[in-house]
Amino acid sequence: MLRVTDMNPRETEGIAPNPDCIKGVVACQCELGREKLLTAPPYKKFSLIKDDEEKSRILTAPCTRETEQYKCPISHILVTFKSPLHPNEVFNKVFPSNTPIKYVKRKLAKLLSVSNNNLLLTKNRNVLKETSVLSELKTDTLGNLTVDVFTKDSEDFSLSTVPKDSYVHDLLQSVIPKKKTMAFIAIKFRVRNQNGIFTRSYHSIIKIHEIKKNLGGIFQVEPDNLVLLRGEHPLKDRMALLDLDYDKYGIVEVELLTKDNVQLSLDKLYRELPMNDVLTVMVPFGSTVKHINVEIFSEPIQKPFLGGYRNVHTGATYHHAFTQTPQKPEKLVSDDKTCRDTQTAEMREKIYDTAYSRATQMNTVHAYIPNVTDRILVPGKYETYDEMIARLNHDHYATIIQRAFRHHQFRQKVHRWLKECMERIARMKEEERLEREAMERRLRGDLITKTFPKTREDFDQLYSMVDRWKHAEIARISQLHSKGPKIAEFTLLLDKEVELLRCIEAYRIQVKEDSRKIKEKQFLEEISKPFAWYGRDGKLITMDTVETQKARKLKELYNSFLRDDMETNERIEILVDMKFALQEFRHPLAEEIINLLDRECDLLVRRCDQHQLDFLRRRITASLFQLIKTSELNSGVTKCKDIREYREMQNDRLYFCEMCHQVKLYKDFPLNAKISGFLVCTSCSWKDVNERSWVDMTPYKFILRAVQRDERKRKCWSSFAFVLQEKDIFFIVEKLWHSHSAISECRDLSELRLCRWHVDEDWSPWNCFLVTVQEMKAHLRLERPEDVYDEELVQKVQNKHKLAKANFEQLMSVNKRFTESGDWPAIRAPAVARTKAVDII
Repeated sequence: MLRVTDMNPRETEGIAPNPDCIKGVVACQCELGREKLLTAPPYKKFSLIKDDEEKSRILTAPCTRETEQYKCPISHILVTFKSPLHPNEVFNKVFPSNTPIKYVKRKLAKLLSVSNNNLLLTKNRNVLKETSVLSELKTDTLGNLTVDVFTKDSEDFSLSTVPKDSYVHDLLQSVIPKKKTMAFIAIKFRVRNQNGIFTRSYHSIIKIHEIKKNLGGIFQVEPDNLVLLRGEHPLKDRMALLDLDYDKYGIVEVELLTKDNVQLSLDKLYRELPMNDVLTVMVPFGSTVKHINVEIFSEPIQKPFLGGYRNVHTGATYHHAFTQTPQKPEKLVSDDKTCRDTQTAEMREKIYDTAYSRATQMNTVHAYIPNVTDRILVPGKYETYDEMIARLNHDHYATIIQRAFRHHQFRQKVHRWLKECMERIARMKEEERLEREAMERRLRGDLITKTFPKTREDFDQLYSMVDRWKHAEIARISQLHSKGPKIAEFTLLLDKEVELLRCIEAYRIQVKEDSRKIKEKQFLEEISKPFAWYGRDGKLITMDTVETQKARKLKELYNSFLRDDMETNERIEILVDMKFALQEFRHPLAEEIINLLDRECDLLVRRCDQHQLDFLRRRITASLFQLIKTSELNSGVTKCKDIREYREMQNDRLYFCEMCHQVKLYKDFPLNAKISGFLVCTSCSWKDVNERSWVDMTPYKFILRAVQRDERKRKCWSSFAFVLQEKDIFFIVEKLWHSHSAISECRDLSELRLCRWHVDEDWSPWNCFLVTVQEMKAHLRLERPEDVYDEELVQKVQNKHKLAKANFEQLMSVNKRFTESGDWPAIRAPAVARTKAVDII
């Protein structure tokens, strides 16, 4: 139970004046209205009074004394921001009166998302200084301030976009302190290892050692033996309760224990309870606050035991019932009494209402009943049920309601149909846009690969372009009639073709050389990189070994030798340094490099130019790189992936190439569904121009990706689309379908797609249909294409499927064998479906 014995008079000062003191006196004008200022600031007196006397007095409202001696200050100002460019936009914000203009600008710039240096605040066409304070500016009669907002570079801003919080909320947030000061604080003690909880109230200025002293007197223990914990941290003795983190109701939870684990007697807590207590309560009464004294009587009862159980470990007793409600007094047997109470009859008045209406008559002159409120009721014409139904006409009004409701339903349906139609049109436009962007991106990529080729597929495109150009020129020249011009044109055509092929091959060699240099640089960086790992604290730890230091030294020698921006003297010094650095290696390759370095020095002394030394430097570079790759001289190369390929070759399948006579891995041989063995590797087959024709595989690769994307969306991981290669798609499109659509005879490869013939079956070479993109969208909606297309087209498609089965007979047999044995799911690993990351084509 809490007892309030001391009230600070300053806590209620300025909240509301005393209503008794404003009678006959001019009311204070500092109340800016309840809507603007909920709590008025304290009043300050501007008179010459000594400091001691002024401190000893209690500040009172000015209405109790002469109003001329006081000045009503304004602690907060409502600032209204306006934009002359947008007169209809206004923003209000409450600021303390001592706020500088620079902080107002900073707050407004943050709300408007405008630079602080770009913002200007003006009043009466005068720019406000950043050092000035809001209280120095001239306000209106209500204490409000209006400011115009500009920007230096005429940047557009909108005051209406700022979230408009209530200025009363802003005022409360600025006036109300973050932590409310409490006069008394209730401490909720939790006794460790006893499962006991009790609460006591103390003044907020009391120290922790005083609380220990009070508890020590209650529990009959030494105060130094008590320990108060707050979140597993002991409270210091000189700490006040104000320093604790209490909640808004002034309640703090603290854990209590003893140093020697002595059991505290909790029965001694509430023995000496006060019989009464007085609390002072502040009650709002209109615009004022009244202080009312409330007296509390405490009459503790003896808690009866109606059954329960006791915890043998903690000693706590638990009752089954009757915890808080007081016990009813027992009924006593009435004794014979001879007193006033037994001889006095108790009179009671009761009002009875009859169960039904009945007539009453009064035939006497002593009763008067006025008839002023009486009404005369005349019965009207009797109306039958049919007449009432005809008068109400429910059918007519029900028809009107039904018609209106059906019209409403029809409007809703039309609105829903229109919405679905607009969504469908928007979706179709979006799909068209995505298709167009995908086509533009594809053409842009083809143009980049043709302009800057890097891979073999890119050079295949160039060679294919030259081949198509040559055949077009041969067809054009063949139309000439005279023999002489034909020979001359063919001669010029041959020269142009040779020149084009020579330029392409020179560029290919240059790209290959650049790729080789990049690989060498990566190799040198990898072997000279120190070992790194993360320690227990998460920090990166690096370690340089002897091998990495030697590899780094060789890399520096190699890079210095490759430099070509040095003078002759500097070049000779570098060559001499390399010679002395290589003398520590006892290897025939090192001796050969030293001899080559001596030869270059002799040629430099004889003033040979750069062109004459080019071949010699290439030889030295190749020998030096070979020296670095030698594991006998540089053991750090063993951690490079290129050097450890022999392990992969030992554990994997190897095949013999009949052209280059080398043993290579199976991944170095071309794959397609029609091969019967690994005979020629990929490099030899690409270099053998006589055995192959220059074909651009880019459109066929795109067709294969489109088929795989569609099968991935349908969750058909057992489709043959994930087995076939680009060459197989080239064979299907070129040899079986003759590179044109089966419906419209379109020959544009960028528009052709290989879709399913029967939509409900997996894609395969004998279940495909070569059509354009628009034709594919219409075909995929058919359940049975044989019922839609004519017999001639259906027969032609079936013939194509028979040819596909004949050419891919090996694939059919493998599929049949693994399907019947049940091993096919284990061989075909399910791919990861990424339908959302695939462009809609």
